[in-house]
Amino acid sequence: MKRDAALGIFDRDEGAPQPAEVRMYNCKDSINLLLEFLDGEMSAEEAQHLKEHLRGCSPCVDFLRTYRATPGLCKKALASKMPKEVSEKLTEYLRSKIKSAS
Repeated sequence: MKRDAALGIFDRDEGAPQPAEVRMYNCKDSINLLLEFLDGEMSAEEAQHLKEHLRGCSPCVDFLRTYRATPGLCKKALASKMPKEVSEKLTEYLRSKIKSAS
């Protein structure tokens, strides 16, 4: 059964042979390695260890999905234009803060 094909994470196939020694990463390891994992800069062995952790850790999978989606969401947010009225008020506010600080 697929768990998250886009991330390359699948539920464990109980009938499949398992490696003799599997180093399990914990959640902290997982978070620290996500960028390397997503950039494809992780060794196959390390990626396998990370995937083993992700198969059993829904919070880390959710974090990985959010982490992966963040650049796209930022692009969308930056592409949106600020309403002119909001822009003018923000500019006025920032100018007043700069004046009061100097």
